[in-house]
Amino acid sequence: MRYFLIIILGLFLWTGCNDDDEKLTPSTEPEFRYVLPQGNHDYDTKIVSWYEDCGIYFLYKFEDKDVYYNENDRWAGFVDDTMQINDGELAFYNAGLRVELPDEEYVGKQLEWIEKLFLNHYSKELLKKKMVKKVILAKNVTYCYRLGSNDLAERERDYFSNIANTLIFSHGDASVEDLTNEDLFEIKNDLHKWMLTEKLVDDYPVAELEDFLSVTDYSKTLSADYYEEWMAEGWLGRLANSEEAAKSEDIRTYVEMIITTPREMLEIDVNSISYPDPLFWVIRDYDYAGFLHPSMDVAGNIKKKYDLIVAAFKDWGVDLPVIGELYYE
Repeated sequence: MRYFLIIILGLFLWTGCNDDDEKLTPSTEPEFRYVLPQGNHDYDTKIVSWYEDCGIYFLYKFEDKDVYYNENDRWAGFVDDTMQINDGELAFYNAGLRVELPDEEYVGKQLEWIEKLFLNHYSKELLKKKMVKKVILAKNVTYCYRLGSNDLAERERDYFSNIANTLIFSHGDASVEDLTNEDLFEIKNDLHKWMLTEKLVDDYPVAELEDFLSVTDYSKTLSADYYEEWMAEGWLGRLANSEEAAKSEDIRTYVEMIITTPREMLEIDVNSISYPDPLFWVIRDYDYAGFLHPSMDVAGNIKKKYDLIVAAFKDWGVDLPVIGELYYE
């Protein structure tokens, strides 16, 4: 047995050191890239420009792998299948997306509203640095899952951002012409919150925000017992366990407040509005309604910090109040 092991070891060493083996050579295959333009429509010129300026691929012709591949995470597409086991069936499904190719005659309009609602509010430098590199222009984007063993549930999505380095938009069809201001206002809020409070957080102009942060004594916010005390300090953040965490949360909350709430709603006196005034139902849709009114901003610190953060972000290239007013009626 010992001699047998010696022979095996010798063969192993011989094959490992054999000079006749082929040497590894680098692949000559070019790195995979999507090819633009994908067609000869008027909007293809714009799509090529977005790639040249920001490195973003806008794809309206795509395969499943272009949409659902999710790097180190699971396949993002909906899978619904059954297999036969003896005389019965075993059902298998994977909750996920269903995405359809768009109607190409509407892709130009689809791209226009994506630009107006979202992309045009950021510099090309920021988009090149932080924006996802692949945007799928699709239609009928739905998130699918099963309720129990048989019932299929489908939830329509205007856009989907939870896939690695990919952003998916629906409404690449006639539905793009039926989007109401209310629809667009909601989509706008969600998209900019995703961009500004998730994608761009690490790039905030921190030095320019020092004046903003100096207004609030964050040690007080950690020990305050009542929300009114936080408001007096101009702090809108949620509970935090350190001053640094409180500062970070405060910046994000002010950004969210400004991009989701028009100035008129921020300055409204909510205490003067009661049923049956039509505004009674309107202000209920705004979490930050009245936050700049003296009845809530009793010390004036919220208004002071509002002005400081707006100025800092404008110098950075992002006009927060303009985003907040977009599609507001």
